[in-house]
Amino acid sequence: MGRNYNVLIIGAGNIGAFFDTPSSLNILTHAHAFTSIKEFNLLGFVERDSERAKKASDLWNTTYFESLEKAFEKNRIDVVSLCVPDEYHYELLKKLSNFSIKLVFAEKPLAKNLKEAEEIISLYNKKNIKCLVNYSRRFVSEFANLKNSILSGAYGKFICGNGYYGKGTMHNGSHLIDFLRYIIGEIKETKAFNYDFDFYKDDASISAILKFKNGGNFTMNNIPCNNYTIFEIELLFEKTRIRIIDSGFKIEIHEVSDSSLFKGYRNLVKRSELNISLGNAMENAVINIYNSLSFGEKLKCTLEDGYRALEVCEKLKAGIKNE
Repeated sequence: MGRNYNVLIIGAGNIGAFFDTPSSLNILTHAHAFTSIKEFNLLGFVERDSERAKKASDLWNTTYFESLEKAFEKNRIDVVSLCVPDEYHYELLKKLSNFSIKLVFAEKPLAKNLKEAEEIISLYNKKNIKCLVNYSRRFVSEFANLKNSILSGAYGKFICGNGYYGKGTMHNGSHLIDFLRYIIGEIKETKAFNYDFDFYKDDASISAILKFKNGGNFTMNNIPCNNYTIFEIELLFEKTRIRIIDSGFKIEIHEVSDSSLFKGYRNLVKRSELNISLGNAMENAVINIYNSLSFGEKLKCTLEDGYRALEVCEKLKAGIKNE
């Protein structure tokens, strides 16, 4: 299928290395995704914590480096996965632009603010470096099919919806925002009405009403992550109700039906339930990277997509500051 690409992972944390193992059924880490596709060669990890670096390199049968400079010193590196905490994204994305690489696979959010994101986009465009942002639901075929059904009008006009998340508007809420942009369309207005600093001191989990350019609105509700982890979405259309539950691992389809009890009334009745291949999202993202580098396939979540999600987050943050 073509030449191999050498890969470096920056950050030996959960998403980079430890959410799964080489024998796990689901592919949940960058390490597992790249080692599962034979066209990629995982060179190793860059990680300041030597104990964690050794543990990750032993688990994935590779090596580790103390710094980016050490990694690039004797290696050709084509792809870099950025799996560090949010506050280091801008700094490292900027630093990576100084090296001869083809693509960066970056965890979200793209940066901590729009000014930083704009600088990264300008740098990467200037140096012709591709970047795939890991808003994982874009790499799931069932969600792509759902998007196509919505855009085709199969469910009728979008009326309204609601959803639940926690652990920061930028960190986790941006997943919700990006997914809504992906399947419904651009968000034109935001109105924050509640917030809670449930995990990050500089990234509040904000509850808000989002209004879309093509009509309809959505209420996003913050659920403090110390209670439990939740990521659920309900979308109401003229003909159909869609419920995305179990963190996105399941979709329920409810369709309009005449009431069997009350003449003239119409109810929503559950017609089907789909198990979603969200556990394959990381692997699908890496396949997208391979196809982009080898055949010019369009990246499924671009720097522009990362910027647009961040733009909505910034509006929400401004909303709570103005309360």
